[in-house]
Amino acid sequence: MVLPFVRELLADLEHSEAFERVRRHLSGGTGRRRVSGLTFTARALYLPFFVRAANAPCVIIVADNKAAETLHAAVLSACELTGALATDSVLRLPAHDVLPFENLSPHPEIQETRAATLWKIATNQARLVIAPVEAACMKLFPRDYYRALTLHLKVGEEYMPDMLVEHLLSVGYTKVDVVEMPGQVTLRGGILDVYSPEMDRPVRIDFFGDEIESIRKFDPESQRSSSSLDHALLLPLTETPVTEKILTAINASIRPIVEAYVERLEEGLAQRAIATPARVARSNGGAELAGTVRRRPVVALMSGPAAGVAGAAAAAQDAGLPANVLPRPPG
Repeated sequence: MVLPFVRELLADLEHSEAFERVRRHLSGGTGRRRVSGLTFTARALYLPFFVRAANAPCVIIVADNKAAETLHAAVLSACELTGALATDSVLRLPAHDVLPFENLSPHPEIQETRAATLWKIATNQARLVIAPVEAACMKLFPRDYYRALTLHLKVGEEYMPDMLVEHLLSVGYTKVDVVEMPGQVTLRGGILDVYSPEMDRPVRIDFFGDEIESIRKFDPESQRSSSSLDHALLLPLTETPVTEKILTAINASIRPIVEAYVERLEEGLAQRAIATPARVARSNGGAELAGTVRRRPVVALMSGPAAGVAGAAAAAQDAGLPANVLPRPPG
């Protein structure tokens, strides 16, 4: 709890002559103004006032994820002290912690934070977004794309439970027997248990046929239901859902690479390309493994989230091929 005299003391920050000049510039919305001489703490204190003076959403560009995390924490503290902005409108859009063609997926926490932030931006809930240069330079989808990733369920509405589970799995949720952690979902008859990120507790959705009869919070430890809700907001855990359209695009992207490698196998190059020769039948110089790859459809290899050539390596591993057999991407 912030004492009233503390906020009154910090409110004097808006009454300086220098801030008044910046405020007039921001309210005009034209031109460029340089503000210098601020320490890190002063910058964190003044940013919420700058955003409020601009009366428009603002993006703060920083060097990297570490700088974004540090500034985000400081600005949140400043908002609590000054009350200039609501803390839930101050967001962080992290950059991916992996590079393309590294055969790695971004950290799940980064994917979850990006998905929630992009949804809030698309629904006009963001006032201040702090993003590294890399995240700010990434190409994004239209607003409707990110809005469609979230489910807003209300009592009395009709949904097919199986289709809800299918959507949740496509946006990063994991199907389990008992829901205990954020990002988990289970369906038992006409009861859907799901734990959405940014919720304090999971929710239990009871269906009567296809109609939502009730929505209740429940304790993840005892599994006992508690308070009732009128609606539930289920946020995504990833911004790139696994859909048939994406799998088709991945299939078109990696098929030439896989087929090129199969040709190399048939030409007798398997012994030099494969890191673990034990996986290749010595009697036919890799032809058996090549035949296995040819008999399996490429799209079936993509059993999880993947993208571009990075997903090709994962697909090769699922097919029994080591990741290092794939040719390097051009350029």
